[in-house]
Amino acid sequence: MQDTNITVILLAAGLMVTVLFIVLFVLGRLLGKGQKQVRERLETFKNRFTDARPQTAQTASIRINQQETGLAAQLSALLPRQDQLQIRLAKAGMEIELGRYATICGAIAASILVFLSLAGFPPLMSMALGVIAGFGLPHVYVGRRTSKRIERFTKQFPEAIDLMVRGLKSGLPVNECIANVGQELSAPTGTEFRKITDGMRLGKQLEEVLWETADRLDTPDFKFFVISLVVQRETGGNLGETLENLSGILRQRQAMKLKIRAMSSEAKASAWIVGVLPFIMLGLIMLLNYDYGIILFTHPKAIVAGIGGLVWMGIGMLVMAKMIRFEV
Repeated sequence: MQDTNITVILLAAGLMVTVLFIVLFVLGRLLGKGQKQVRERLETFKNRFTDARPQTAQTASIRINQQETGLAAQLSALLPRQDQLQIRLAKAGMEIELGRYATICGAIAASILVFLSLAGFPPLMSMALGVIAGFGLPHVYVGRRTSKRIERFTKQFPEAIDLMVRGLKSGLPVNECIANVGQELSAPTGTEFRKITDGMRLGKQLEEVLWETADRLDTPDFKFFVISLVVQRETGGNLGETLENLSGILRQRQAMKLKIRAMSSEAKASAWIVGVLPFIMLGLIMLLNYDYGIILFTHPKAIVAGIGGLVWMGIGMLVMAKMIRFEV
């Protein structure tokens, strides 16, 4: 009778988790609808001015794979979605080959596997945690580095546009203004503009190089800049005045983002407290009364209750994160 009750409880918990994940997915789709519409509009406008999309990223990826040999090439073949990974590495400003990246992931996984095995963990669990950490930690590092780099680029970009405006007003062509930005500003803005200049020196059209950079950076600010240049080259007009207005708009966007960040700081602090406090209390209970705290991991009903609590807490944190994330 008791086993039957436990089975019913587990089935009910599984059904509840499934329903909650469906509700969370629907909420995520509804809350992220505005961001999706902005991306679709930018993509539609971009396609109007790009007849033939360049395949430079794919060609570079094929060339890198051909150059890699030995163990590095075998490890890089195990990586999923290699083209997307190459784009993420380029977006983070990391000039690293896929073989070396795969070697680093394998070394991290092997180190954690050996450490957990020596610590007495089961072999299957050690292998699973090693693989998750080996691929997860570099992925998180690349993501954080990408976010910081894009944030620095966004802060420097209005200054780059102002520098271009001064060059245009003094009579310099657009190509020279872009080259001056690459020379005057530091990384990452200067680096990206130097890549644009190098691409034009290799014989590429300005629009092609600009859209390649826009795809690599994937920021609305730079896409607005590219659209302004492309529209001006198609229709004519005062490019200096257009870029000056764009610089003012981008500075207003940054000011609005800072204001939103300040207003949402209380909600972020609440989310951190709600997320961290239960684990702190669990650690204190395990430290003070181990026999009482271990029941949460051994008794079936306690396990179901713990899973339900984690699911509800995760849903609450995700909803709070969506509520304080605005598209400016």
